[in-house]
Amino acid sequence: MKIEIVNAKETPPKSDEIKSIVEIEFHPKVREWLTVPTDRSMRLGLKAYRKFFKKLPKRRRPEILLAKHKGRVIGFLALWTLGRYMDHVASLGLSIHPDYWGKGVATRLIKSAIKLAKEKGLRRLEIETLAENKPMRRVAVKTGFKLERIRKERVMKNGSYHDEASYFMLL
Repeated sequence: MKIEIVNAKETPPKSDEIKSIVEIEFHPKVREWLTVPTDRSMRLGLKAYRKFFKKLPKRRRPEILLAKHKGRVIGFLALWTLGRYMDHVASLGLSIHPDYWGKGVATRLIKSAIKLAKEKGLRRLEIETLAENKPMRRVAVKTGFKLERIRKERVMKNGSYHDEASYFMLL
């Protein structure tokens, strides 16, 4: 499958692409794995994402990579520099449309993010995911991340506590 990775600062997403991003983020299967779920409606989410992408080129800390297949956004990755005394550290968060799970999209996005992080002079990357999210944990290891720790009962979702797996990579 041919996947194109696009930097959203260099090539801002069009309105329909932003809508695709929001649809991915609000997909029930994707929301199961989010550690910070949004409580907004899809309409408010779309409004917030449009505002975010409009300001993105001027913002220093976030970088957004879009994965496209046949011109359609099928996944995205946020590379967030933590800032202040951790300006050398960035956290990765990603979402892939469930129709494309297991097809290498996450791996391609993470590898592109590692390359971008090196270009930006970052020293450390981090991924945090639910401990039970075995596919994401496999991708983290496959792309060179190391397990740093399991944080017990770190995430509260749907009225219950979940462990969080924390991964890192030194560049």
